[in-house]
Amino acid sequence: MAIAAGGAPAIAAEQCTVGGDAKGADFVGAVTKALDTAWSCEGAYKIFETCQLGSSGDNALSTIVLSKCEPRFQARATPAVKAAYQKAREKCSQIAEKNQGSMYQGQAAVCVARASRDFAAKYGAKR
Repeated sequence: MAIAAGGAPAIAAEQCTVGGDAKGADFVGAVTKALDTAWSCEGAYKIFETCQLGSSGDNALSTIVLSKCEPRFQARATPAVKAAYQKAREKCSQIAEKNQGSMYQGQAAVCVARASRDFAAKYGAKR
């Protein structure tokens, strides 16, 4: 086990296993297909988290994650849960509004997908 500075064990970041190393059109297509075929909200989010582009291109990928996660909780959500989810999404959107650049668009997209995943886990139907 590697030891990081300060004596704590170094934790390896998960790597994207979809589409190889390149981040071109073939990569985006492979990630899109993997997200479309992901069985669960959590599975789709994990693929997105590890294979994100780090640019505004993440908006389209985030939308696929939302399509997997939101149906798990929105239909039965109380008005308070819906309001909390909307507030979380607005907070994520502020990342891109306060900062210029495609990278911040990507960070906002990941944030929205994470919020959707978190609300699905907390308030969603157990499947």
